[in-house]
Amino acid sequence: MLLNLHIDQQEFWLGIIVCSVSMLAAAWFMFRHLRRYRLITDTPTAMIRSAPQGYVEIIGNVIGGEAGLLTAPLSGRSCVWYRYRVDRQTGRKNRWSSEHRGTSEQWFQIDDGTGVCLIDPSKAEIDAVQHRIWYGNTPNPSLNATTAHTGNFLTRPLSLGAGIPLGTRYRYIETLILEHEKVYALGTFKTLGGGRGVESIDQIQAQIIRDWKANYAELLERFSTPGAKVLTDKEWQNVREAARLAAIEQRKDFLELPDMHTLSDPGLPGHPLLISTQDEDKLVQRFRTRAKLCLIYIIAALWFCSELLTATVY
Repeated sequence: MLLNLHIDQQEFWLGIIVCSVSMLAAAWFMFRHLRRYRLITDTPTAMIRSAPQGYVEIIGNVIGGEAGLLTAPLSGRSCVWYRYRVDRQTGRKNRWSSEHRGTSEQWFQIDDGTGVCLIDPSKAEIDAVQHRIWYGNTPNPSLNATTAHTGNFLTRPLSLGAGIPLGTRYRYIETLILEHEKVYALGTFKTLGGGRGVESIDQIQAQIIRDWKANYAELLERFSTPGAKVLTDKEWQNVREAARLAAIEQRKDFLELPDMHTLSDPGLPGHPLLISTQDEDKLVQRFRTRAKLCLIYIIAALWFCSELLTATVY
């Protein structure tokens, strides 16, 4: 069925351009969602204790990082990760514009029962179910006498049905990962310590000497005779011997370090660091559904383009 469009030349080409750009954007998002869908379904779950080095999938319970728990800036709740935004109503149409926002970058940990892995969330794509939106009339939500809340953790019902309270000028949005939540993570797994990647004694010795040379006055005071401006050959030999003894001790300490597992962003196109508190099956379904919606949008845009091309152009 044709739309029986009556458009001029300018409107025709504008419509074609809009359709083309929309289809390209939808195609990009479709392949992006399909890529994540395939990564999740094709990557087997690894145990932290025996996980291979490289791109792996880990499922476990969240625990605080080495620095402890964080405090969410808006709600004041204890968490291991947060993302927040404060919006303000502006203009005659009461549009929302961002006042300030932030995301925590402190590392936290996953415990899957076989081991503990540190996670660097700084470059992660994070999908958390603990999501909250509420409203007030001050930039700081703790100063509001009455607020309206929506999301997964509610503290009171909406004050005006599902609407925004009268006099509201600010909207608060906060997403959290709480301690002990079950989390799905997909990223680059590395194990440090336990003698892995330790440099040779000669390499450590050379670095120690470079560090000492950076403060040459202290080096002179330590190894030369009082008042000397340069080190003699014999004194340089003493420097090298002292640096070698220090290198032996440093390497021994490195070799005795326990294993430390980390999960971080691989920095490779098409291989993101994914972190989600959604169930894995729900996460798979979400990416599959998004890809299907993008495909439907592409088909609709193609149909509209075909209608434009068959319409009478005046």
